[in-house]
Amino acid sequence: MRDPLTPRQEIWRGLLLGQRSMLTGLAAELKKDFGLTVPSYEALLSLWEAPGHTLKATQLARSLVYSSGSASHLISRLCEAGLVDRVESPEDARVVQVVLTERGAELVERATDAHAESLAREFEPLIDDADLAPLLAFARRLAAHEGVTSAPPA
Repeated sequence: MRDPLTPRQEIWRGLLLGQRSMLTGLAAELKKDFGLTVPSYEALLSLWEAPGHTLKATQLARSLVYSSGSASHLISRLCEAGLVDRVESPEDARVVQVVLTERGAELVERATDAHAESLAREFEPLIDDADLAPLLAFARRLAAHEGVTSAPPA
């Protein structure tokens, strides 16, 4: 018989299962309601949060934790859908910038509003007020450990 999980292992397992369940629900909702995949939504959201709704292609890849090749394919699909444009950097012609189009901004705003409603409905009831401060502190440490922050990359 296996030893029971340690409290830390239980936390990890709960995070993993909860994240998987929520991402599955989010993916289905994004696809059905907005025609977006989770990576497409995350890319549009990163651009929406960026100054001028613009990021260098390399910055966008970093924010998604994607290789440059994978990001390039995603950017191409978003361009074909009219959600982003690739433009030459005014400072350096070798640098490609990705700019959120008006259509992309409208779509990501609607998707984000729907996502916020979904979180309020599905996730927020699971968090007691007493849990907020320690969970927020843990989430921030976890994000910082992985080099991810809530702010878009510089």
